[in-house]
Amino acid sequence: MADSAAPGLDPQITPVRPADLKFDMHNPRMAEIEFGSEEEVVAHLVEEYDVDELVLSILTAGWLDYEPLIAERDNTVVEGNRRLAALRLIADEKLRKAVGYKLPSIEVEHENAHPETVSVRYADNREAAYVFIGFKHINGPFKWDALAKAKFAAEWVAKGHDVEVVSRTLGDSHNTVLRLINGWNVLQRARDEGYDPADATTSAPFPISHLYTALTRPDIRTYLGIETPNREVITPETIKSEKVGELLQLMNWLYGQRSKNEPSVIRTQNPDLGTLVRVIAHPAARDELIANRNLDAAEELLTPSHERFEIVLRQAARGCEEALAASKDYDGTPTLLEIVNNMGKTILALRQAMQSTQQDPLAAFADAPPKT
Repeated sequence: MADSAAPGLDPQITPVRPADLKFDMHNPRMAEIEFGSEEEVVAHLVEEYDVDELVLSILTAGWLDYEPLIAERDNTVVEGNRRLAALRLIADEKLRKAVGYKLPSIEVEHENAHPETVSVRYADNREAAYVFIGFKHINGPFKWDALAKAKFAAEWVAKGHDVEVVSRTLGDSHNTVLRLINGWNVLQRARDEGYDPADATTSAPFPISHLYTALTRPDIRTYLGIETPNREVITPETIKSEKVGELLQLMNWLYGQRSKNEPSVIRTQNPDLGTLVRVIAHPAARDELIANRNLDAAEELLTPSHERFEIVLRQAARGCEEALAASKDYDGTPTLLEIVNNMGKTILALRQAMQSTQQDPLAAFADAPPKT
């Protein structure tokens, strides 16, 4: 196997009783969740990772010991928590009661549904396990979401590993992994300053792509006071204390805050994120967004007023032309005729307003005294 020679990872496989193994309370796949007990870990795995499907498979077809779990020396399973959860739920009635889980009904339980031991490969530390996990599992059948990848990569780099090495292990480009790491690190700085991702109004999982994409834009880096070169890691400490207010404001715009009844201004990342970046770079538009939290209204200030007038006028003209083309289908409804009458009045008023701004070339001579 390709992973057999991985440094820090035992080449041999050790049989271990499932009851002796421990769940990973700091699983990077579940990046934003803090667990207080193994029961909480199991409950989350059941809810989010199709453990029930695996339980049914083991009960009917038996345990297939096809790939070893990866564990640290203290028996904490770094890779294979879903499989461990299925085995423990099958074997432990007390655990099932604790998490409110009921085994699926089957006619005949397989004789190997309760294996005495499972294959485990021990790692000296998480770094050694990460090489295996990154290469074989992050992009595997149960793909990790961007937030889990970001946490995984950031923690790995924080241990002293090079971004390029991490990128190759994860199977992603250098730029992609660097974006994930930078997004994660800035998110952690925001958390340290009081921002709670669980308070976001955006849908789960937490869309870290909003943040890491924004951090690639020069205007956002200027807004946050980030001077780090583009191809280097942004650490949590990169955001200076005097820029914390801007960071928290950015997080609020990107993700919203339920506790403040303030939704995210990002409806869809494209085009809203690009609009937000341009608004932040424009003082008047940014002030409008702060005051009224309306991205569309703030965006209007990005266009000079005379250009906005021309745009609106041309849109109205096109609308009138389209209505005229469709007038053959008018059915005589009086209210529609009233709308047109009001439009006529509006057009006359608009014409008068526009004419009033035009200088009469003879006006200068109107009050001039006659020559004698």
